[in-house]
Amino acid sequence: MLQKKYRLKPVLLKNPKSYSLANFNVKIAKNKEEINHFAFIVSKRVDRRSTVRNGLKRKLRSCVEEIFDSIRQGNDFIFYPKQEAIRISREQFLEELNCFLTREKLLK
Repeated sequence: MLQKKYRLKPVLLKNPKSYSLANFNVKIAKNKEEINHFAFIVSKRVDRRSTVRNGLKRKLRSCVEEIFDSIRQGNDFIFYPKQEAIRISREQFLEELNCFLTREKLLK
């Protein structure tokens, strides 16, 4: 689990950039700190069962934790998994996240 200082508090992002990927949407905004903050939001539209939604959050959070040290500092991230994300594996999530962060030059 991410440490509390890396979790995004419930505030609005200022001037976020939105990206839509195959399995999740992401909003990214610059912050004035030297650390990144992350939030993972799964709507009931994805699945009505809380166990499925929580599992999806855990899957995505573990991918972020794996590449945490290689992400450039000073950003706030909000991840919104899509319904298709339920059926993919953790490795596919990680691959898609790596490709996205590399393309947007957010990896060191």
